[in-house]
Amino acid sequence: MKSIVHSPQSIEKFGRDRKYNIKYVRAGLAPARNLSKKRMIVRSISAFTLLELLIVISIIAILAATMIPNFIGFDAEARLAASKTNLNSLRTRVSLFRTKEGRYPQELEELLEVTYNDMGVEKTYLDSIPPEFISSKDGNSDLQSLDSDEFLPGGGGWVYYMDKAKVIINWDMPLDSKWGKLEGEIPSEW
Repeated sequence: MKSIVHSPQSIEKFGRDRKYNIKYVRAGLAPARNLSKKRMIVRSISAFTLLELLIVISIIAILAATMIPNFIGFDAEARLAASKTNLNSLRTRVSLFRTKEGRYPQELEELLEVTYNDMGVEKTYLDSIPPEFISSKDGNSDLQSLDSDEFLPGGGGWVYYMDKAKVIINWDMPLDSKWGKLEGEIPSEW
């Protein structure tokens, strides 16, 4: 904001002058030739009013209230997507094992030990067991091999049903509301 420079005498003169009104002097629009040698500097203080501050704070609060729940939901959705992707990877590797070896693995650990020839390169079916993120935010890669008629422990990780050659997530409780759209689903049934 520009400072207005004028003397008290010039204000009186412009106030009486028909061409210039005092409002022009205050706005800094009066001609400089009419200013006396004794100058008085009028400084304007620029600051935000309390109302302006409250409006800005209210807008920020509204934006935060609408955005924070969206970011919180991304964590659960990402964990679900990663768990489903890892489940499908394990099932695909079991199918590849069946195709290459002519049998299903007796235990899931065989995918880490048995190799196959991929165009002259010997590879294991899996480099490591991927984690599931339903039971823990850090992930759980525990493996258990069971028959399908055995009780599912439900402690997290993976279960390989040897008699069905099927991999499932070792979590038999329904998902709660923090999982969003999948609330009520049971991961072991995927």
